[in-house]
Amino acid sequence: MKLNALMGAIVISTIGASVFAHNGATGMVMERMNGMTSMRDVMRDLAPMMQGEVTFDVRAVQTAGATLMAHSGENMNKLFPKEAIPAASYAKGEIWSDWDKFAALSEELRTYAMGLAVAAPNGLTAPTAAVTPSSENAVVDHSAMQMDPPNVSLTLEQLMGVAPRGSVMSLTPMQMDEAAPAIDFALLAADDVFEKVSQTCSSCHAQFRRGN
Repeated sequence: MKLNALMGAIVISTIGASVFAHNGATGMVMERMNGMTSMRDVMRDLAPMMQGEVTFDVRAVQTAGATLMAHSGENMNKLFPKEAIPAASYAKGEIWSDWDKFAALSEELRTYAMGLAVAAPNGLTAPTAAVTPSSENAVVDHSAMQMDPPNVSLTLEQLMGVAPRGSVMSLTPMQMDEAAPAIDFALLAADDVFEKVSQTCSSCHAQFRRGN
């Protein structure tokens, strides 16, 4: 059992529950909260799967990764314009005074979310590759790997829950391969990447969210 992954999921669930208590939130603050709630739901639903308590579903994990990716990076950043913080918001002023750190964590979340989609076909076991003198420095070709991308690329309004989910587009294998040059997610178990997602979320909340 990966305790950090489980605890990260619990943190997301707890935060998500508090989001629903913000009855006075409107506009962009509400959009942010809806986005956080969507990510909370993804992490909550994946946690039992990553603990081996329910059957591992590759497509569900890929869909979850793409959903998390759509709520992170620049899509998240644009929902935090520098402004006075409304009473209904849990955002700290440190988001803007330390914007580079916040933006870096947001991009890190996007990277790991994409990595989760890439690692999904591996399930809970990292693939083992025999290393030979001739192959040690070879470039690994992942083109033949199972890459069944989810159809979850929605408009910002749809992703934030303020518009119906209509037509969708696919996250392509090329997009998933953009994840991070320093990490080959195709060689990791999905639960290992899930743990990285959890740790990134927890780190961001600890630094930039009131009421931790």
